[in-house]
Amino acid sequence: MATTTSTQQVPPAAAQPEKTGAESLTLHKDRISADALNLKDPYVASSLGLFAIHNVLRRSVASCAQHAKNVSSSNAVPFIFYSSYTLHVLKDQLESVDTVWFPKFSEYDERFNAQIKAHEPIYQMVAALEELLELEKLVEKASLISEKFEELHKSIDVEFDAEEQFSNELGHRVPIDEIRVMEKKQEERRSAQVKIYGHLWSAVYLLRALAPKERAIFPPGIPKVVVSGMLTAGAFQFRKELQFSPKF
Repeated sequence: MATTTSTQQVPPAAAQPEKTGAESLTLHKDRISADALNLKDPYVASSLGLFAIHNVLRRSVASCAQHAKNVSSSNAVPFIFYSSYTLHVLKDQLESVDTVWFPKFSEYDERFNAQIKAHEPIYQMVAALEELLELEKLVEKASLISEKFEELHKSIDVEFDAEEQFSNELGHRVPIDEIRVMEKKQEERRSAQVKIYGHLWSAVYLLRALAPKERAIFPPGIPKVVVSGMLTAGAFQFRKELQFSPKF
């Protein structure tokens, strides 16, 4: 995850944890698929969510930057809805790792503490963008909004890359029982957040920002026919808002 001003670097070698091939994972943002991952490994299955939501946010923030350049009075309202929700998802993701995951991970690798601090400038960038997303002056400030989303994208990309590296290197070190406790807390947070915007919008926003191979394995346990049904219903109900979603 990242920020314009925060290009978090890996600390000196002495601060990095020792790791072995058996402990480390090999997930990569560009290779999230059933073919590339051993989903029978509970640590891989657990880490999948981090990589998937990072990709959703990378693409959605970039899409907001691209579409902001061409926003007009005719599509300003749905653009504000889509871009505001993107910022909402980003904030929720940062708060989730800052309060649930990284404090525990930092007991095994102190670099996760530094990542919590690296999120502070991102929160500030999000707040600044939220102030710009006002209907009355949206078209007038379209170029500035696009620039700010581009800066945000560059910023989160740096930090997300670092966090994915650290997560892979953490590997199997955290006891699986502790992982399960955090997963339960994460699910409680997710359920509360979904109630704000509704189940269909929350699901379709996520699915539309996942590549087809990613969508086949995340979210886990959802039959293809259900995924297809949600995408169809969402495309009908949220046609105006989803024009701003990533394209594949």
